[in-house]
Amino acid sequence: KRIPYPLHIGVTEAGTPRTGIIRSAAGIGALLCLGIGDTIRVSLTTHPREEVIAGYEILKSLNLRRHGPVLISCPTCGRTEVDLITIAERVEKELLKVKKSVKVAVMGCIVNGPGEAKDADVGIACGKGRAVLFRKGEQIRTIDEKDAVSSLMEEIERL
Repeated sequence: KRIPYPLHIGVTEAGTPRTGIIRSAAGIGALLCLGIGDTIRVSLTTHPREEVIAGYEILKSLNLRRHGPVLISCPTCGRTEVDLITIAERVEKELLKVKKSVKVAVMGCIVNGPGEAKDADVGIACGKGRAVLFRKGEQIRTIDEKDAVSSLMEEIERL
């Protein structure tokens, strides 16, 4: 039933970021998927900036709001020959400075990476000491691993 005023939803006292983000995503996301809620509030025991970021990520995950970049990355497997966790974290940190809506992929191998991330606007697929930079599923060039993050960020700026 519709009401004549905005309905604000959130999870009060969700906790620290590790568990609170999960609780907030489950609670807020479930309601939003049912069409319930007009405004949201993520409440975490951390800096308010992190609450805002979590809120935007919930909305982006549900395709309810396009706001800044979306990062996808693989969970790693036996083919991963680089420190993908560190690379993905560096990219995530750099993406905080990016305002445009762009889907970015950071993949751990050149075997499946480009295919799994073919719907990304831009990405890297890492191999032993090297990385393939790709855009819209097409390989642009091969770069040294040490230049992977900076080359990726430069390519994002060109989009």
